[in-house]
Amino acid sequence: MHIRTSALAAASVASFLVPFMMSAVAITLPVMQVELGATAVELSWIAGSYILALAAILLPVGRLADILGRRRTFVWGTAAFVIFSLCASLAWSVTSLVALRVVQGVGAAMILSTGVAIVTELYPRTERGRVMGIMVACVYLGLSVGPLVGGMMTSLAGWRSVFFLCLPPGLLAWIMARRIKDEWRPAHGEGFDLIGSLLYAAFVVCCVNGLTGLARPERGLPLLGAALILGVFFVLRSRSVAHPLIDLSLFTANRVFLLSSLATLVNYAGTFAVGFLLSLYLQVVKGFSPMHAGFILIVQPVVQSLLSPLAGVLADRFNAAWLASLGMALCALGLLGMCGVDLHTGLLEIGAILALLGLGFALFASPNMSVVMGSVEPRHYSIASSLVATMRTFGMTLSMGIAAVVFGFLLHDRQIAPETIPEFLASMRIIFAVCAGLCVAGVFCSLGRVGKR
Repeated sequence: MHIRTSALAAASVASFLVPFMMSAVAITLPVMQVELGATAVELSWIAGSYILALAAILLPVGRLADILGRRRTFVWGTAAFVIFSLCASLAWSVTSLVALRVVQGVGAAMILSTGVAIVTELYPRTERGRVMGIMVACVYLGLSVGPLVGGMMTSLAGWRSVFFLCLPPGLLAWIMARRIKDEWRPAHGEGFDLIGSLLYAAFVVCCVNGLTGLARPERGLPLLGAALILGVFFVLRSRSVAHPLIDLSLFTANRVFLLSSLATLVNYAGTFAVGFLLSLYLQVVKGFSPMHAGFILIVQPVVQSLLSPLAGVLADRFNAAWLASLGMALCALGLLGMCGVDLHTGLLEIGAILALLGLGFALFASPNMSVVMGSVEPRHYSIASSLVATMRTFGMTLSMGIAAVVFGFLLHDRQIAPETIPEFLASMRIIFAVCAGLCVAGVFCSLGRVGKR
């Protein structure tokens, strides 16, 4: 098998694996709530702790990959992700599960910081959109199959069985990655900024915990203040060392990369909570089983996985920034539609809105990634993909943070149950309205790079 094919296969399977586990676990949350006695806020942390770990360490891992080797980091990350996923099946409490999800995120960070960079190194610019489309399609395929298979496994064997599902695709990705003989170390011999990495990780943790703690201002505001101070120190540190964690010129001297990164952040902040909220809505409000809820939620990622390769091909032929902006606008429309979901909303209406969101996300994701990777030099591929993945995962964390804040205000420490359905529906509408506003702002952000180089 040609090295390019092996690399694309390994990266694509890994791109499938991470969201597959994420969405499969999401569908089990109501069952976890009963077995572990979790509150609504604790459920948000079970889903969001994994993403928080990703956001905190993606950049340091991406920098280490440039120093130690991208292929090596990818191989180790795939193995770590599988091992810690299996360990999560043994969790005995909410605290232990959250802790294992954090460690699981370490392996995912090693995968996400290197896969796109390796593939971009091997494929020419004229094929970049197509290749990104394939990888994005695998992401959405994982999102599609995750709720379905996760719901079936939860119904048949309990939520713990879901964590065993990572073994087949994880083993396949590991085998394919081992077939790659080339290695890429663009920063070999350079130093690693440990202090900058710790400042960055602390900034992310304080920022996210501050946002999720805003339901109690005495807890949230001090953390946000600490995040601001840490962010300032991180920038000062990055300007003062020879080999910083981030080359700030990627943002200060590259407007396309800056706007593309911001567009990624806004898009995921606006859309990620949809699956979490609808999973709870369908099971608690509508009374569906996890398996039946999975069949409904599969609509959005199926549309995304089917259309992403086409969106990638279109990005090679037309202005990718325009396509991404159109996709963002469709996401905003879909979220506005979600604001009208109530106790009596039909499944056909929900399915139509999910399909619209799927179309919007397909038009946004692969063209946006093509713009990102085309705006930087090859030596920056790994850190650029890590930065965008960081924006993506930080956006996911913000999305769950918004949900946690609203739940904290309206539900407090109560569980989501039949007696709290009115408060849950009110919370859901507020969350969707905020997310729609984010995507509207994202349209203008995305349009700002049209015609720029």
